[in-house]
Amino acid sequence: MPRKRKALTERAPEFSVEPTRRELFGKPTLCVFWLFVVAVCTALLIPALPQYRLLKEIEAELADAKMNEETLRQERHKLEAEAEALKQNPRYLEARARDPLRYQVEGETVIQMED
Repeated sequence: MPRKRKALTERAPEFSVEPTRRELFGKPTLCVFWLFVVAVCTALLIPALPQYRLLKEIEAELADAKMNEETLRQERHKLEAEAEALKQNPRYLEARARDPLRYQVEGETVIQMED
């Protein structure tokens, strides 16, 4: 004899239809909250953009100044070495004086050729 099935009168909880409660942080309130957060962040960032550009310009000027300082430091080192060589080495002094200043030693004849 086949078994008779008993009709279920009660539904499982996941299938029950209950009216949803609106909580304080429901979907509309959450959307409004996030729009408010985005608006506040935008309001804070807009005044900061010109300052950020100014900062980048100042940093670029600083990098140029440091590069210029390094070039001048190398030039100074070169000139100090040359001044020391002029004080200490008479041969270097003579070589530097002969060409541009037309320095000559007694008994020498200087021949100058023009182009």
